[in-house]
Parts: sequence; C-alpha cells; structure tokens
Amino acid sequence: MKLINYTSSLIAVLLTVSCATQQKMPKYLEAATNESIDKETRFPELVIQKNDQLAIQVYSDFIPTKDPNPDLLYNQPLPGGGGATGTGNTASNTSTASGYLVDGEGNIDFPRLGKIHAEGLTKKQLETEIKKRLTTPVELLKNPTVLIRFQTYKIVTIGEFNNPQVLNIPTEKVNIFEAISMAGGITEWGRKDEVKVIREQDGKREMGIVDLSSANVFASPYYYLKQNDILLIDPVKDKQEIKDETRRLSRLSFATSIASTAAVIASIIITITRK
Repeated sequence: MKLINYTSSLIAVLLTVSCATQQKMPKYLEAATNESIDKETRFPELVIQKNDQLAIQVYSDFIPTKDPNPDLLYNQPLPGGGGATGTGNTASNTSTASGYLVDGEGNIDFPRLGKIHAEGLTKKQLETEIKKRLTTPVELLKNPTVLIRFQTYKIVTIGEFNNPQVLNIPTEKVNIFEAISMAGGITEWGRKDEVKVIREQDGKREMGIVDLSSANVFASPYYYLKQNDILLIDPVKDKQEIKDETRRLSRLSFATSIASTAAVIASIIITITRK
C-alpha cells in the first residue's frame, strides 16, 4: 500500500512540474482591433541598391525618314543577337534576361550612353535621368519612354521558420506576413513579438524589430520589405530548457508507469497470498 501511495504522489508532482513549464506564446495581431488597423496604406518606393539587376526598355516615336528603329541602339540585344522590330508609331524592344547589373560603384553600363549612377535612385528617378541623356543636349530619340523593373528581388529568411529559405519575390511589393507565409510560417518556438529585419540602406546596415502581435505592426517602416532584406526569428530564450525538461519528464513518466504497474502487481500478489 505504501508503494501505491508513493507512486500516486510521484504522478502528482510530475503533473505539477509539467504545467509549470508551459508559457503563453504571443499570437499574430493579438493586440490589434479594427480601429487600430483601419488606416491609410503607404507603400514605400524601392530604392536601387548595388548588385540589383534591372530590366530597362527604351521606346521612342517611329521616324520613317530616318532610322526606322532608333531605340534599338539604346537597348540590350535580344537573346541570340537579334533585335526587335517596330510596329505602328513606336518601336518595341525587350532586354535580355541578364538585365543591367548595378556594379560595386553603384553604376549601370548603358548602351551608347555609358555609365549612369543608379544606386540610391528610385526607378522613376533613373527613368528621368536616362530620358534626359537621350534628349539633351542632343535629341538622340524623339519622345523617348523608359521602363524599368527589378529583375532580382529576394528576401532571406533564417531562424525559427518552418521552411527557412531565400525567397525570390515575383513582384516588387511584399509585406512581412506574406514573406513569413512563403517561408512556411513561424515554428512554435519562434518569437512573434520580436522579428528582426536586417536591411542595407544608403551604404549602411540597420536592424529593425517588428512585433507581430502588436496593433502598430502596420505602421512599422519594416512592415513592407525591401529587396535583400533579411528576416531573422530567434527562439524563445528557454527553448532548450523546455525541450530538456520535456525529455526528463518523458523519462520520469515512463519510470513512474513501470513503478505503478509493479505496485499494482505487488498489491494483487499480497492480496492473494493472504487468503
């Protein structure tokens, strides 16, 4: 009987310790209300960085009396060395898949125009600069139109993600929730209240903290991600302690089960022998 009482006490202690190791994990937008999130959406314009790959296309008015496709001279050739032909009142051209690389000095090497500094500019500012060089001091093209898009837009996810990886974003707009979803979500051990965003900007590296449980997450300058951002999620501080405690409790539970079974068998044997 003493053995049975001892086993019951041990099980009670086990349950108490197990409950003590549990902790409350923050939820997404835990503190958010409809009033806190119903605000104007502001999407920051991306700024060109070193090592960005840009697709740039130049179009101009069709001039039959001169070169029928003058803008071809200011575009990269198509794969295979061919060029695009003009139709209607404009000439159409598509850059190669390689695009224009922003080099270590922040420049792109543009056909016939030479080096153009691109780092630190928005797409609109670079478009304006290229158009300026195409029209002044000499009008090289008539009414040129310049279109630019980012060919490389990647986000790096590391830490407590279910599927950490380098994300290749097909568009030029992604928020932190979309990136986390693309990386498989946050593990049960990940800190939703302290997501780190490492960003290189204006030649400097900075780090911001985003609390995904906060009502102010949408106002964070790191809510919308920029190309080459790194998302880092740390585990809760006592992750390893909790795992070790869980293993100890599992072993203790197994030992307790054996002791309990032995106590029951002993009790049965004692009862039978007394008869």
